[in-house]
Amino acid sequence: MPLTDEQRQTIRDEEFYRDQVRKELAGPKQAPGFFERFSNFLETKSGFWLLTTVLAGVTATGFTSLQRYLDRDEITRREAAERSRRDMETVLKLGPMLTSDKRTQVDVAIVLLDGLASDNALDNRVALQVRALVQNTLATGLKRDATEEEQAQARAIIDFADRARMATIQRPESSASAAAAAPVVQSRLSAAIDNAGLPVRVYMQIASEGDRPKAESASAALRKVGVIAPGIELVPVRSAPAQNDLRYCDGKVDANALERVKAAVAETVTPAPKPVVLAARLCGNVRYNHFEIWYARSGG
Repeated sequence: MPLTDEQRQTIRDEEFYRDQVRKELAGPKQAPGFFERFSNFLETKSGFWLLTTVLAGVTATGFTSLQRYLDRDEITRREAAERSRRDMETVLKLGPMLTSDKRTQVDVAIVLLDGLASDNALDNRVALQVRALVQNTLATGLKRDATEEEQAQARAIIDFADRARMATIQRPESSASAAAAAPVVQSRLSAAIDNAGLPVRVYMQIASEGDRPKAESASAALRKVGVIAPGIELVPVRSAPAQNDLRYCDGKVDANALERVKAAVAETVTPAPKPVVLAARLCGNVRYNHFEIWYARSGG
């Protein structure tokens, strides 16, 4: 039997009353927390799209990192091989320049190779090959039967070795109290030059321009007997010795070369210079077979 309108209204009133009682017993409704709001947001279309996009990105990144970790040894080998290939290409390009018959190309090759070695931009194995290449070029150019081109290549390397001293000579106002040259960056190429048998070089030190003619005459005489005399340096008067000196570093000269230089300067410099062994603290940057003649203050 269907309910009457009065019965249905009675039922609605009872349900409304029960609902009111439940609300009073539960107390005031609290505001939704962060996680509840976030959960509600994810149930929306925008939230679902953001969630799937982030999960896809994280999954892809994680998979890539995992794959790279698993393949790390192979990747390291490939990267090392690529570096070696680039280094070898560099050396193969600069090698012919180093052995060129044009002095400009030789100079450029030396500077570039030294720069790469100084900055550790070459693999160790390739750097050792560069060192060997420089040493072989120098040794070949110093042989008695060396061609003019080979001699020019060796002279370029020698000039590079002594560039700091030549720079000092070109600055007359600089103070030089000993044979120690300005600091030079020690790369593998620089070490190759240091350890190679560089020929004898004798530098002249004068305290007065009045001594330049006799120093130039002595330099010319030394060159005639096969001794390299690169330049004449003007030093402060207070740095000049009381008598002519022949200065060198013990352990950085060849014994036969020392006797040869002593004999040669005894005939070309008057009075004959007194041999003076420099203190070890002054020899840190001095190259092999490097000698200096210091004229006395009196000009004698």
